[in-house]
Amino acid sequence: MRLSKWFSALLLAVPFFANTAFADYPNRGMSMNSVKAQYGEPQSVRQSANPVKKRWPRITVWNYGTFSVYFERKTVLHTVVH
Repeated sequence: MRLSKWFSALLLAVPFFANTAFADYPNRGMSMNSVKAQYGEPQSVRQSANPVKKRWPRITVWNYGTFSVYFERKTVLHTVVH
């Protein structure tokens, strides 16, 4: 009986996570130009203030309100859903 309750809870949670997981967000490896063309101008832009070196490239964050996109140089590293 205990196992069936766990599966019932899992089945109720799956649609919520599926909607978030498969939503249309920028993918790793996309360029800044591709993201800007598909999603428009970001609401805000932040850049790392540290000195840029080959070992420590510039990290840029574009905030779109419901999600943020992290770039290394001009390539998407991560997309974080808020």
